[in-house]
Amino acid sequence: MIHIPANDHGAIYVLELNRPDPEGLADKTDAAMMAVFGPVVLNTDYVDAITPDMLTDMTLPDLIQNGYEMHVDTATAEELRGLFGTVILVMSAAFGGDEMTIDLPSDVRLVTVLREAPAMSAPRTIPTESATGTLPQGRKKPSDAAMSGRIATYALLILFALVGLMIWIAA
Repeated sequence: MIHIPANDHGAIYVLELNRPDPEGLADKTDAAMMAVFGPVVLNTDYVDAITPDMLTDMTLPDLIQNGYEMHVDTATAEELRGLFGTVILVMSAAFGGDEMTIDLPSDVRLVTVLREAPAMSAPRTIPTESATGTLPQGRKKPSDAAMSGRIATYALLILFALVGLMIWIAA
């Protein structure tokens, strides 16, 4: 059983096929995909079947590291070197971002899930003395010049209103 989370990204699901390859597996036909995965809709552009005769020049871990640009640690590489049958590599994009659970047939085994290492790291603290201190809190009190300017503005607005009222009464 495989559980694929919603919006899964940057993963390769490595499956081992413990039976003869279904007809059409190399062409990724719908019948072959249903024989391997059951009634699941996959984007076969992101599914690759690796047969043993394809790995004459390199090992499966080397193929994944060089062809898929996915890091394979030493323990996983040893496990992948021990696979002798057909291996199915399914990139997370094959699931279309949908959350799903796949019940694999008994002769298909999930070997491992390879994931990209996150490129982000936690921010580090700044140990310098200039980084310490407190930030100013709240608003600072307006200066006397700012208060005088506000009072003058209000006085001019009141005078403008009084002059307008006098002109209106006189007319």
